[in-house]
Amino acid sequence: MTQKNITDQLRARFTADFTEFLAQKYDVDVCRTAAGTLMIPAVDDAGEDRWVKISVIIPKDASEENGTDGYSLAQEYDLKLQAAADRKERREKEAAARAAKRAAKLDKK
Repeated sequence: MTQKNITDQLRARFTADFTEFLAQKYDVDVCRTAAGTLMIPAVDDAGEDRWVKISVIIPKDASEENGTDGYSLAQEYDLKLQAAADRKERREKEAAARAAKRAAKLDKK
C-alpha cells in the first residue's frame, strides 16, 4: 500500500465520520463536493441562507521539529490572538486617555 493510499483512506474515514456527525447534529443534508470536502446549509444570525464548507486535510509534513504539527500551530495561533487582544486593549486605553484629556480641556473653558 502506498503512502497516498494510506492518506486517502484516513481522509475518507474522517470525512465519513464528519458527514455522520454533521447530519445528526444539525439535521441537514451533508453535501460532499470533493474528496475530503463537505458543505452544509445553514442560516446566519440575520436569517439569511448560507453554506458552511468543511475540508478534511491530511498535511504531508506536520512535525513537531518543524513546528508544523497541530500543537505548535495552535500555540502560535493562541499567541497571535493574545497579541491582537493586547493591541486592542492598548488602543482602548489610549482612546479613553485622549477622551479624558479632551474632557478636561472642555471643563477648563
